[in-house]
Amino acid sequence: MAARRNFFCVPVLPLVLAAALASPVPRFVDRRCAAPELTAQARCGTVSVPENRWVPSRRSIALNVVVLPATSSRTLPPLFDIDGGPGLADTKNAGFYLGDGSAYRKHRSIVLVDQRGTGASNPLDCPELGGPAAALQPMYPPEAVGRCRKALDPKADLTQYGTEAAVADLDAVRTALGFRRLDLIALSYGTTVALRYLAAHPDRVRAAALMSVAPPSAMPPRDHAVVGEWALKLLFAQCADDTRCRSAYSPDSDFAKALTLLPTLSGGPSPAVFAEKIRSLMYQPATARMIPNVLHHAAAGDLEPFYALTRSGGRLSYSDGMYLSVTCSESLGHFDYAKAATAARKTRFGDYRLERQRAACDQWPKAHVASDFYAPVQAKSAVLIISGALDPVTPPEWAAEVARHLPNGRQVTIRQSGHIFDGLSGVDTCFDPLVIRFFETGDAKALDASCLETMKPPAFKQ
Repeated sequence: MAARRNFFCVPVLPLVLAAALASPVPRFVDRRCAAPELTAQARCGTVSVPENRWVPSRRSIALNVVVLPATSSRTLPPLFDIDGGPGLADTKNAGFYLGDGSAYRKHRSIVLVDQRGTGASNPLDCPELGGPAAALQPMYPPEAVGRCRKALDPKADLTQYGTEAAVADLDAVRTALGFRRLDLIALSYGTTVALRYLAAHPDRVRAAALMSVAPPSAMPPRDHAVVGEWALKLLFAQCADDTRCRSAYSPDSDFAKALTLLPTLSGGPSPAVFAEKIRSLMYQPATARMIPNVLHHAAAGDLEPFYALTRSGGRLSYSDGMYLSVTCSESLGHFDYAKAATAARKTRFGDYRLERQRAACDQWPKAHVASDFYAPVQAKSAVLIISGALDPVTPPEWAAEVARHLPNGRQVTIRQSGHIFDGLSGVDTCFDPLVIRFFETGDAKALDASCLETMKPPAFKQ
């Protein structure tokens, strides 16, 4: 990598010594739930952990924790939910488990922890990098990244917000709540944390459901453009196989026309920003099936359908500083940047994402990452791995490689899903019952997953 490296190095000490340096036994401290709907149904509190476990006497972080109790007899280990990003708070998922996902709680507690740097766990927010005004601007403006780092430096050591710290935090919460073993359910970057937890504490995990697997060796955004191009071709092939879509659109040529036309349109996004937004629309079937329509209009100079999709839905509340702390330390600098950029420039998405993120990481402090962080994880726990055949960011072959090292693991693929399954049919009648059944049995290999074939996407927008 050509970018400047400012790695923060720490000595590699034995785990026993690391534990000795850490704070006393973690303790759960009850507090009033922030959301009124949680007050009668949840136990809310904090678990304090050292920000830097090598120097535990310094700053501490109060991890925000929500525990949703079992609704019936508690016969299963607690389920720890781990969200993705990196940079998404997990306690926001409480609403799902209180509503549509209440069946997950029938025989077990659900534990939601805002990962350090997100939500109410000393969030590393960067207002300079988000909001509606930034939606169609180039990502990570250097001046804004610099302002964010300057604002966060007094409240956080930005080298202490990586995956391994999150793994230690999860185990601290487990200890504080008095659980001997647990189950895990994780999505996207959350699977990175889950896999590293399995590596560190294999005897503490009974079962894990990993969706859209991002192993540590994936090093995003190294392959974003290449994987996105692969998924886009599959989407366009589906359009060609659909009579109505084929008769209405020519998405391949429309994309090319739109990229050529954009520089002539007043106030429109740059071709690079437009392409990156199209890539992000492929994450879920609900928006992916609108892409041919969006490209058709954009090729004619009409960006209103594009604006409607990228602006009306808002933006997930990421803690951008936490995202940079993770990816600048664990991704950028650990792969062949020149090779990745060359491959990206052969796609419609180009090396925009790589270039912008490398520039941001030039200004961000970086932590030392041990080489074994990227090694395949081997564990005997039951692991159900769920992939989307149209995933534009974590392709199924990554999951297949992860599964190869897990003797009690199994990969299943949803043919019509992307990175997430929003918009597919059968989520409540197939997907959720399947995952719940897996946790009830603790056996991925015997699971009947045939219903996944019946999950269908919405029609292409006309």
